[in-house]
Amino acid sequence: VLISGETSTRKAFTALQLDAPTADLVDAVRPDGLFHTLPTALDRPLLFIAGGLPVHRDGRLIGAIGVGGGAPDQDHAFAEAALDALV
Repeated sequence: VLISGETSTRKAFTALQLDAPTADLVDAVRPDGLFHTLPTALDRPLLFIAGGLPVHRDGRLIGAIGVGGGAPDQDHAFAEAALDALV
């Protein structure tokens, strides 16, 4: 998929900035959600689609993983596998 590089980096950025899996944030940006305007409020747009995970070590946020190119459930599963390999 041609845009998977962009979507994966935006998913990682979103997970890093909000310290949360992007799969857990999908409902928050629906029209009636708590953060419905947040995806467009920043210079670098956030992406609220499954596939982004924050990375913690010793209780500290140290980075994020973003996976794109598949269906959201597939991207999330690959991100979890990558996270398991890291920690």
